[in-house]
Amino acid sequence: MKNKSSVHPATVFFILWWLVAIISWVGSIYSWSGVRSLFSAEAFRWILRYNEETVLSSPFIYYVIILFMGGGLFVHSGLKSVLLHLLKHDRNLSGKEKKSLFVSALVASVYAVLFALLLWGPWNIVRGITGRFDDSPLHDGALYVMSVGIGLVSIVYAFSSDYYRRDLDIVRGMSYLFSKYPSYIVSLFFVMQFMSALHYTGIDKVAGISEPIFDTLYYVCCIIPIFGKRI
Repeated sequence: MKNKSSVHPATVFFILWWLVAIISWVGSIYSWSGVRSLFSAEAFRWILRYNEETVLSSPFIYYVIILFMGGGLFVHSGLKSVLLHLLKHDRNLSGKEKKSLFVSALVASVYAVLFALLLWGPWNIVRGITGRFDDSPLHDGALYVMSVGIGLVSIVYAFSSDYYRRDLDIVRGMSYLFSKYPSYIVSLFFVMQFMSALHYTGIDKVAGISEPIFDTLYYVCCIIPIFGKRI
C-alpha cells in the first residue's frame, strides 16, 4: 500500500530553499559573518541573472541526459529483463533470446576491445599529453563512452530479437527513462535551486562545509529524488 501522506522530493527541496532563505535573513539581521540574505535586492538580481546558468551549467544535467538515453535503451530493449532471467534462472531462455544475447555479447566485446586499444594501444589519439588516462579526453568522456556502449549493445539485442524494427523504436528506447521518471527532472531543478542558494548565502561555509563536501552533498541530493515517488 502506498503512503499517500509522503512528500515528493521536489516539494522537500522547495521547502529547504525557503528554509535557507529564512536562515540567511536571520543571519543578516544578526550580522553573521559571511552570510548574505536571499531577501535582498542584490539576491533578487543574482537570481534573475544566474538562475538559467545555475541549471544549464550543472554537470549533473548532462549526466542524466546521457545515462537516461543509454539506460533507457537497456531497459526498453528487453536486455535488462533477459539478463535478470539469466541470473535468476527463473525461466529458460528461448532460442531467439540466446542468439540475440550472443550477438550483443559479441558487440560488447568488440566495443570493450576498441576502448582498451584507445586506452593502452600505440595510438595516442584520445589520451592526455602525458599518455595517462586520468588527464585525457577519454577520461573526461568516459560516461559518454559507457552510455553509448550500453545503448549500442541494447540496440543490437533488440534488432536481433526482432523487438526493434525501425528507428522510431530506438528513439522510444532512448526516451523511455524520461517518460518513466518525468518528475525526476522537476526535482533536479529544485535541488539545483536549493544548493545554489545554500552556496550563495554562505550558510554552507558557516556550517563548516568545505568545497569537496559541498560537491559530494550536491551529487547526493541530485541522486536522492530518483528514489522518490513518480507522477
